[in-house]
Amino acid sequence: MRILVPSYGRDGTASTMDIMPSAMVVVPSSQAEQYERHYPNRVIAIPDDQDGNIARKRNALLNLLAPGEACWMIDDDLKRVHRIKDGYVKDVEQVLETFTVLLEQLGAYYGGFSNSSDPVKYAEYAPFSLCKPSYGCVYIRRDPGISYDVGLGRHEDADIYLQYMNKHRRVMRDNRYYFEFECNKDIAKKTQRGGIEHSEKHYNPALDKLISKWGDLIKIKNGKMNGVRQPIRGI
Repeated sequence: MRILVPSYGRDGTASTMDIMPSAMVVVPSSQAEQYERHYPNRVIAIPDDQDGNIARKRNALLNLLAPGEACWMIDDDLKRVHRIKDGYVKDVEQVLETFTVLLEQLGAYYGGFSNSSDPVKYAEYAPFSLCKPSYGCVYIRRDPGISYDVGLGRHEDADIYLQYMNKHRRVMRDNRYYFEFECNKDIAKKTQRGGIEHSEKHYNPALDKLISKWGDLIKIKNGKMNGVRQPIRGI
């Protein structure tokens, strides 16, 4: 099981690296030395020109995989993991290990966890979904015909989900767990070093491009993206 963490400008503060002891952090070569001081022997350097925006960075991570090989791609600002209605998870990697076995047995190309910690929204009779999106912590199998859209600037995670769902006709989501990140909520209200800071200016242009690409599959509420509609019916 490979865990890859894209990061930029957060040497020493990439909290995911503390929670995931076997994770490798992927950074531009110009920052590798700083990261190595904090995460010795856990740094993968990519050329600076493969960085620049989050979609380009995520594509660089995919290119570390052989075709058909899978990894967990996890944002670098993970705070904690909830087992909905049961409290916080102590061994997060064990959750990934267990789910990975199921994902591999299914031959899944894309998977992840719930996007809400609200116990009211959790349906105990449906612990898994075959068509719903996941963000922040995703299982992704390299398909050379699919890549993150570097032209978006934002919302690349919704776009990649739609690409995988559209082509492979299913994903796999474990609805029992919720991965809480520093930036789960409105990014404009967050002040943090590195990462996706200052990307709010790209919000509206990226949303316009996403709508142009996927049409009414993109849900809009009060001028903001409010989720996606599944291109395939399922549970």
